[in-house]
Amino acid sequence: MGTFEKISAALASQFISCEEIARAIALAIESGQNLLLWGPAGHGKSEMVTAALLAVASEEAVHVQSFGEGMDEATLWGGLDFAALEREKVLRYFPEQSFLAREYAVFEELFDAPATVLLALKDTLTARKLRKGSQAFAMHTRCVIALTNKDPAEVSSMGPAAHALIERFPLQLNVQWSSYTAADYVELFERVAPRLSGADLNGTLPILAEMMAKAGESGETVSPRSAVYALKAVKAGAAMRGSAVVEQQDLLDLRFIDGFEALAANLKAELDAAAERAAAEGRVRVAEDALAHNLRELEDAKRAQSPIKLLQVSKRLTAFQDEVANLKVTDGLTERRKQLRESASVKAAEALRLALESVRV
Repeated sequence: MGTFEKISAALASQFISCEEIARAIALAIESGQNLLLWGPAGHGKSEMVTAALLAVASEEAVHVQSFGEGMDEATLWGGLDFAALEREKVLRYFPEQSFLAREYAVFEELFDAPATVLLALKDTLTARKLRKGSQAFAMHTRCVIALTNKDPAEVSSMGPAAHALIERFPLQLNVQWSSYTAADYVELFERVAPRLSGADLNGTLPILAEMMAKAGESGETVSPRSAVYALKAVKAGAAMRGSAVVEQQDLLDLRFIDGFEALAANLKAELDAAAERAAAEGRVRVAEDALAHNLRELEDAKRAQSPIKLLQVSKRLTAFQDEVANLKVTDGLTERRKQLRESASVKAAEALRLALESVRV
């Protein structure tokens, strides 16, 4: 199994919307080029990179460094040699304890570091060695994967040091999902729910996913991390009631999750609406399955050239039209209901026509 296949398998078992990320990380490893993963917080950048690297390398081969306002060159280069500073009055570091000695480096929130640190790092990445006074240390790192919440264009505008450093990351990828629909959150929940303790979701999963999507429409998008926090909260809330299953009342605990403040005032109404949309979706799917069954029976009757069977199918399809007309749906499902009725009408007429034609003398 190749690098890409190993990374893909490792990420797919834990995350969704990770195919492009797996590809980008594999390209960085195979080409030896640095990679910048950027995008909103809460999308699991750190977790995905860690899982990907550990799928192809040992833990000892990976160096993870968090950057920030308190970051300095001594921390970057493995720490300051105070004995040399005291004895020889020179600045020396311990690069063998830094990322330079590891096969892979992960820099979290890289661009939160001071400009002096970014400039020093840029010089080292360019030369592929540490050069500080008389001290030199070759860079053994195969590739650096940097993580940031900031857009590269925004970073470049921070100043020459940041812009120059951005250029040392030829591979770049925005980890943001392409969409944040209820279906996306359902996929996420189905992936993570089996690994979480607490009450069984008891069919509330699509309702919870609806709530995530609805919250995103009315305000800031709910991140995957916040969505998982919400999932944990409702499972724990049900368990606190002594229940083995999650019920709609447990979803009210979503008001304690960051990002749901706007829904707090009318959360119950939103939950009721989400429950109805989920129920309506279920009713439409049942109707679609029923139509598919009738259409298969029509094909069987056509092959058998049986006028009786054709008339029976026509009658069932006509009755199905009336059932669908009375099907209770929400606004977003009216078009699918209309398509069901129209398809049934066309096929009922076809079955009747074939039945009549088959008995003509």
